[in-house]
Amino acid sequence: MNVADSGLSLITEPGPGDRPFLQAVQSAQSSVDLVMYELSDPTFEQALVSAEKRGVPVRVLLNGGYYGGGSAANEAAYSYLKANGVPVRWSPSRFALTHQKTLVADDKTAYIMTLNLVDQDYSTSRDFAVADTNSQDVSAIEATFTADWNNQSIKPSDGVDLVWSPGALDSELSLINSVRHTLDIYNEEMDDSAVTSALQAAARRGADVKVVMTASSDWDSAFKKLTAAGVHVRTYEQDARLYIHAKMILVDGRRAFLGSQNFSAGSLDDNRELGIILSTGATIRSLEGTFAGDYAHATPFRTSRHRTTSKPKPSPAPQQTCSVSANWDGSYQDWNVYVQGPADVDATATADGHSYSYDTNSSGYADIYLYAPESAAGDTVTVTAGSATCTGTL
Repeated sequence: MNVADSGLSLITEPGPGDRPFLQAVQSAQSSVDLVMYELSDPTFEQALVSAEKRGVPVRVLLNGGYYGGGSAANEAAYSYLKANGVPVRWSPSRFALTHQKTLVADDKTAYIMTLNLVDQDYSTSRDFAVADTNSQDVSAIEATFTADWNNQSIKPSDGVDLVWSPGALDSELSLINSVRHTLDIYNEEMDDSAVTSALQAAARRGADVKVVMTASSDWDSAFKKLTAAGVHVRTYEQDARLYIHAKMILVDGRRAFLGSQNFSAGSLDDNRELGIILSTGATIRSLEGTFAGDYAHATPFRTSRHRTTSKPKPSPAPQQTCSVSANWDGSYQDWNVYVQGPADVDATATADGHSYSYDTNSSGYADIYLYAPESAAGDTVTVTAGSATCTGTL
């Protein structure tokens, strides 16, 4: 998906993959500058070589590992580019990592990305990129690129709306602390205590705070604190068909941060990173829609999943019943299984050897997203909701 508004264009992944960035390199006439945490895309690498060979100056700055200790992930790309005449350098070792992901073409358009250029990730990773044509932003990004290219210190300019690391924590906390009504969060990590505290405080002030991430036991401690404060945390399993790699802070449906920064002290304080704050209507609406769909398909984080207890569960209320219907959702390639049954219980739908669970709400309703194939149409779907069991047809 590509949404344009006020000199900014939003790219949503999965979707076009590397095509927007390939096109930028292939159409470049005067310069191409790339900063990338991880580069493993032969087609894109070949485009860089072709641009250099047709006379377009290309510079590629690749992450060189933790404080310059080496990056096995980038060795192949570095060797290929160098062997084919593309100027390529390792990032400055004064940063813990260079996690920035940007492409600037012809000093006119800067692509600020949450994604790495890794071809195996394009079809499964939730990510975004912003094509920014604001001259102040592009100049700031290019000036910082040149300084990093020459391993010179610089205080990066924020342009109109840029957020740089090191030093991004205050900007992100300010954005989170400004929330009045709704706060939507994507991230890959939840490992900064100041961010966690700010999200807790926002929920306790009455804001509707939602977090969507890929599950990891590394973040469970933070998730427990967040849910205890009233934050709605939902996750995808590591082997789900969608991996949450994006980094987004969306405040009150009006302002959004997108960038490379994860919620960790290293990312915010020690790495070279770049993000941008947006307030354009079409972009915000697109982000809201994408987030709402991902949130709906994710599983609520439950602190109880790690507990063990010998106490018997309370007996369920007698004579619980449920009903079920279903329809195929071509947008997500799954079945929407609609359940009406007991309130506030686990509901599990099973059909064609596939099973998925979701909680019913206070009215006893749940919409369970069942990843059975479309060919399962006509099969029986069985739902257990608390002590109730019902069947229907896909």
